[in-house]
Amino acid sequence: MRAHKLILVSLLGFVSANVGADEINHAREYDACMALARSDPPAAYESGLAWVALGGDLPARHCVAVALIGLSQYAEAASRLEVLASQTPSNRTDLKFGMLVQAGQAWTLAGKPDQADTVQTHALALSPSDADLLVDRAVSRISLGRHAQAINDLSRALSVSRSHVEAMVYRATANRFLGRTALARRDLESALSRAPDHPGALLERGLLKRLAGDRDGARRDWLAVIENAPSSPEADAARNRLAEMDVKSD
Repeated sequence: MRAHKLILVSLLGFVSANVGADEINHAREYDACMALARSDPPAAYESGLAWVALGGDLPARHCVAVALIGLSQYAEAASRLEVLASQTPSNRTDLKFGMLVQAGQAWTLAGKPDQADTVQTHALALSPSDADLLVDRAVSRISLGRHAQAINDLSRALSVSRSHVEAMVYRATANRFLGRTALARRDLESALSRAPDHPGALLERGLLKRLAGDRDGARRDWLAVIENAPSSPEADAARNRLAEMDVKSD
């Protein structure tokens, strides 16, 4: 349900802008390369490789890794980001943390929740109370069937950020898998009171209604997902659920 948005990690403070007449302005090059990685990943990849050859080092290799995500080369990008994190100076834990978070997101996009969980655990050692990262690791753990561990992460996230809707929705999902439907409904009520059109919450509530035998209620929630966010992964899941329900008899 979660649409992963790649966090922004900036190395502009890490690169020097002091250049001579014939030298490269690495800070300017990094800014341009990262902007290109978002708008034109193939061009950013080529530009980053050329910059590496000219001495761009860690910032240039970071741009190449981010471009690989844009090229859907998720596993390769994740591996490179992990290497970059290990090579980041020990006094720059902020950069190491950001790269590990990006690596975890790339492993998730690659469909490798076990690798994502490992990297996210390393990142949480640097920032144990990061609510978004706790949610990311919980998503990995739900994918791995570690629902109790996921609930622990999500409860920690909500202790840091009480209005974190994503944490509420995923805790509802984990509780549903464990058969704790009352707890799941409670989290969804809280989530939808804050974000009435949230596609993940509506999708999950429809699943609970379907489990309870409320086909009409499930249909309403899933149709609302499709209406509110027609191009989202949640809408695709809602369409599949509707199709399944229509061909199955109770």
